[in-house]
Amino acid sequence: MRKSIWDDQFVKKIFGQRAPGVRSVTPQHSGEVGISLIGVIFWLLILIFVVAFVVKVMPSYYDYWSLKNIVSQQAQQSGPEASASQIRHNLNDRLGVAMINIPQKDIQIEKSGTGPALITVSYDKIVPLIANISLLLHFEAVGH
Repeated sequence: MRKSIWDDQFVKKIFGQRAPGVRSVTPQHSGEVGISLIGVIFWLLILIFVVAFVVKVMPSYYDYWSLKNIVSQQAQQSGPEASASQIRHNLNDRLGVAMINIPQKDIQIEKSGTGPALITVSYDKIVPLIANISLLLHFEAVGH
């Protein structure tokens, strides 16, 4: 590399600043910026854990949202003449079509006179995450 006659320090003394178009002969350390390989690996691991968590937990929430819709529709469509056992049978049919398995002990149906039935489904779902670490999710769907 050829040195310029116009040294940076000389130009600064004369002009007070660098002359336009003159290159510096002293090396300038711009300070490298960016992410290192360890940084990339760290953020990839974080991303993988987040995606794995979402993939394991989202089906439970999707089932819950479907269950909420089914319970509210069943509560609205059951007339005052429908018995609790008939409502339970219809609800189980709908849950079977949606492939949602809820134990019968978690389904409560209350009839109050001629009004609509109050259907409450309260259940816990255990989602295994990694090795012996699991996540306990509690869901409650109410329809009236």
